[in-house]
Amino acid sequence: MYYKIGALAKRFGISTQALRFYEQHGLLVADRQEDGGARRYQTRNFKWLYSIRRYHDLGFSMEEILEQFKCRSITGLEESLNSKISATYDELQCLERRLDGLKQQTRDLERIKTLLHRNEICAEPELLVLVNQNGQSVDLSPALEQDVQEWMRYLLFVYAASVIDTGVFSNPERPAVRKSGFCIERAVAERVGLNPGVHARVMGGGETVHTVTQLNRQNPTLHDLLGHSIDYIAENGLIVTGPAVGRCLAKTGEVECRHTLCPESVYYEYWIPVGKSEPAAL
Repeated sequence: MYYKIGALAKRFGISTQALRFYEQHGLLVADRQEDGGARRYQTRNFKWLYSIRRYHDLGFSMEEILEQFKCRSITGLEESLNSKISATYDELQCLERRLDGLKQQTRDLERIKTLLHRNEICAEPELLVLVNQNGQSVDLSPALEQDVQEWMRYLLFVYAASVIDTGVFSNPERPAVRKSGFCIERAVAERVGLNPGVHARVMGGGETVHTVTQLNRQNPTLHDLLGHSIDYIAENGLIVTGPAVGRCLAKTGEVECRHTLCPESVYYEYWIPVGKSEPAAL
């Protein structure tokens, strides 16, 4: 019985391009029809195709399958399979990290919806913060750049960071000059194996005003960015006790326009360290 190349490819779930590749390298034998020279294959090829398809389902590429059939010893096959097992474990770890990142993105969006323009008092998580930009000035020193590159390997868990110095809160109508960089929760950094380098600062752990805010204009004042939190702090007899740390949650195109979310905006989650204000002296 003979099969044309398209029928054979369909039966085994292998592309016609792959079949031609295997034929070119001697794994398949095709007979030619007299009319037009179209390929046709006898069923004697099935034993090879069953093996090829098995390796294909195990994740081997066409080139890797070819190497399998070139092996002339059990030891060579074992080494090849063990190498593939090791690579598959690496792929699994990458997929697990991706799944964690997707779940974190979902939690971020839920936080945006519940905290947007609202405030809560909570303990700030310990954050590792790597600052490499002050206003429009970027620090390009080689040592710091090396840390930045290390952090960027973990972008599923690392956020764009924004740090606002304590003194800026004394004049909220001034432009909100911010230090920028990257941040990641310390516990997450330890879990994924991020080496923070020598330039990272540990921030957080104290009592904070926690909020999500919306940035939708160029050169905003601090009041444009965090006015609702500044008012909340004053109304509750609190004072800002340290730099505020924000992390970018979603930018243009990353969120659907639903409820109060606007896709043209950038959303930041902020923690503003606070304490009780001292009573005025009599």
